[in-house]
Amino acid sequence: MPGLRSRVGVYPGAMESTVSEVWPAPRVELPRGPHGLPRDVVERSQRSRLEVALVDAVAEKGYVATTVADIIARAGVSRTTFYQQFKDKEDCFLQAYRRGATAQLRRVVEAVESASDPLEQLRRNIRAYLAALVEYPACARAFLLEVAAAGPRALAFKDEIELRYVELFQRLHARFRERHPGLPELPVEAFRAAVAAVDDMVVRRVLEGKLAELADLEPVALYVELALFGLPSLEVLRPQP
Repeated sequence: MPGLRSRVGVYPGAMESTVSEVWPAPRVELPRGPHGLPRDVVERSQRSRLEVALVDAVAEKGYVATTVADIIARAGVSRTTFYQQFKDKEDCFLQAYRRGATAQLRRVVEAVESASDPLEQLRRNIRAYLAALVEYPACARAFLLEVAAAGPRALAFKDEIELRYVELFQRLHARFRERHPGLPELPVEAFRAAVAAVDDMVVRRVLEGKLAELADLEPVALYVELALFGLPSLEVLRPQP
């Protein structure tokens, strides 16, 4: 799908490296005592540990109940180090959220680009999205359930990242229209509804404590997306190999 990557990238250059280089960030174990590691290596290690610690704490306790003391205790760094890296707890959450959401979007885009048939692209879109949540359950809980508690800046970024998925659905629908000329153009609200529908299904499963079973949503989510695209088919409810 030429041009897809640049259109859905959250930030210029955001799609340049592999998913594993974005979230969790590569963890560099610092040696005890004096060492000659470059300052930027030390700072990256500290930032990575703090972001991971925040996500784990928020997933376990909730955003409001999580304190800077919780984060630094889990990360094994000082309070001074925390404030050298972040302005406050909200800033740490926003940076971790930005990193995690960017990584997940990249994984979805790469999955879509690995196929050429639009139906398979849509299926891989959903499969990759769900798989990333299952792989990083703490991120799923923190970033799906606690964003509202983190405040308006986190909600604004949530809207921004959702728009990238809306744009991705729009391009997938355009591919379907190439195969099915009778399909009408759809307003952007239809694609926002497509994103919201999957989000609602996922959040309900997470709240029910069934995060590990998210992959089971793939056929239903695919059917819902196709219905919103004007292409419903019971065939997609059959298990895929």
